[in-house]
Amino acid sequence: MGILPRLLESRKYGPSNDYWYNPVVSPTGSGVLVSEKDAAKYLTVFACTSLISGDVGRLPLNLYRKRKGGGKDAVTDHKMYDVLHNAPNPDMSSFLYRETSQGHLLYWGNHYSSIERDNAGNIIALWPIPDPGAVRVYRRNGALVYEYEVDGKPVTRRRDQIFHIPGFGFNGLVGMSMIGIAREAIGMGLAAETFGSNYFSQGTHPAGILSMDVDLGDSEGEYLKALKTNYEGVGKSHSVMVFQNGETYTPLTVPMDDAQFLETRDHQKIEICGMYHVPPHKIAIHGQNSNYNNLEQENASYVDSCLMHWLVRWESAISLQLLTEKERRSGLFFEFQVQGLLRGDSAARADYYNKLFQVGAMSPNKILNLENMNPVEGGDQHFVMLNMVPLDQAEEMQIQAKEVEPKEEEKDNFREFFKKDSALRSVRMRDRIARRYKPLILDAAEAVVRRETEQIKRRIAGRQARAGAESMGDFLNDFYKKFPEYVSRKMGPVLRSYLLAVIDESEKEIGSDAINLDVEIKQYVWGYADRHASSSHGQMTALLESDDLTALDTRADEWQERRPEKITTDESVRASGAAFSWVVFGAGLSLVWRIRGDKTCPYCKSLNNRKISAGGSFVKAGDELDPKDGTGKMRFYGLKKHPPLHQGCDCYVSAG
Repeated sequence: MGILPRLLESRKYGPSNDYWYNPVVSPTGSGVLVSEKDAAKYLTVFACTSLISGDVGRLPLNLYRKRKGGGKDAVTDHKMYDVLHNAPNPDMSSFLYRETSQGHLLYWGNHYSSIERDNAGNIIALWPIPDPGAVRVYRRNGALVYEYEVDGKPVTRRRDQIFHIPGFGFNGLVGMSMIGIAREAIGMGLAAETFGSNYFSQGTHPAGILSMDVDLGDSEGEYLKALKTNYEGVGKSHSVMVFQNGETYTPLTVPMDDAQFLETRDHQKIEICGMYHVPPHKIAIHGQNSNYNNLEQENASYVDSCLMHWLVRWESAISLQLLTEKERRSGLFFEFQVQGLLRGDSAARADYYNKLFQVGAMSPNKILNLENMNPVEGGDQHFVMLNMVPLDQAEEMQIQAKEVEPKEEEKDNFREFFKKDSALRSVRMRDRIARRYKPLILDAAEAVVRRETEQIKRRIAGRQARAGAESMGDFLNDFYKKFPEYVSRKMGPVLRSYLLAVIDESEKEIGSDAINLDVEIKQYVWGYADRHASSSHGQMTALLESDDLTALDTRADEWQERRPEKITTDESVRASGAAFSWVVFGAGLSLVWRIRGDKTCPYCKSLNNRKISAGGSFVKAGDELDPKDGTGKMRFYGLKKHPPLHQGCDCYVSAG
């Protein structure tokens, strides 16, 4: 029988044998035991796995919703976005979780995480199972079951309780151990490493042989000592040796090249790179096929041939297991952003961006975003090479340019177009100021809300709360009587600065002289402080009527979580509208209500283009708005001289 039939006959494990799905425990042909954890000691394996795991961990993982007409919108208010993008569990960041999970895939061929849900069934945390090789997967009554141990005790989990990313395998459910597949190659590499270490630490390697016809007898030691004294050491290594007894010196060479030791090591490293589809230069193995001229193409090849199929595994597993069918049907999906890994040099990127910009495919802000730079005002517009006008106005502008003497109706449309555009330019300047001040307003609002909620919660938890609602009511009356002064101290400086910035910009826009508005600013700040305290006091007093103090505690928690953002949104609009109206009325002009688009609510649309003069108001106490496409009457209990009309309103005003 020839050698090939004997080898085939003695093969123990076929490609479909369950051996490849189990932890690696038996020695390789080289005699080295290779387990998943032992394989990490082989530097090439560690370099490849840490590279891939680190890249999967550092890439942004975002949640999107598909648009019906094509495209996608980022979604940040979904619970799974926070879990996967920020913190999968209280102990791990998103980077650390994904890096660890990908490491499981690259060694064991599978990753398993225990899913933690709240009482409503929503996923709130993912906890990786430390030893993927110890998880047993099988079917029970047609359903997948996962078994593993926690602190020595067996645990059984259903499919909806485990997040499982399988690697490559033949059954479609469980991945094969990558270390098990490459165990012989890794074993040979480890054996070569061990051989090299032993060669230099334990081997006997004389530099040469000295032969002579004379028998030195007992004087051999003295002879060798004299020889070392005269010729051993760095300073004497190239001196001339003189023999007097007919000695013959034969130097010995290290037979490492004869054993092709270095070639064997390099070959094993390349084999491991091939198993993980990692270009050798990515782990500092540079050969004749890698140089600075083609590294960009090799990096793109790394993303396409190595990273991409891992990223798709992640995206598919997340969509199938962590999003509901209803959410998938609504267009939700997770996607890794790999653009940063595909960036070329600055000249190539500039040429690429320029070409896409000129055909209207990419806006300036999109380019800035790809370069990790902040957006600019008006940078969301798309342009074409028609005197560089906005893409959505190109046709209209072209028609106007062709007509030397347009008709009166066309002239009116043309004037209205630029009138509308002027109003948009006006509010964009105020929007830019608002974006700059929003973080400052938010900080002040958080301090205000934190102060009042801490006082209320401390009172509820204290001994005084046991006296009942009457005592709590007295506390609230006393607290909110003094609270406006604190609100004014915290919110006053930032609101004053914001109002002055809008006033200054508005005066430049209208061309009016600067006027002293200190009284108006002071009244606005105190007005806000009174509104805040009055609203808080009213809400708490209403809840107190039920004699259930836990309702007050719950409302305080809601304020801590949501109220600062609401304050920031509303006051950035209200203060901007107030400051602009002071300047407009001071210049003797009228004020016009403007909406931002078709998505504006029906109530705001009913005020669109309504004009008022100084002393007037868009709505007054007792007025009602009842548009035909609204949800009912909106009744007002005070004047509205400028936006917001309601909470979340983003309307604005312009000069008439």
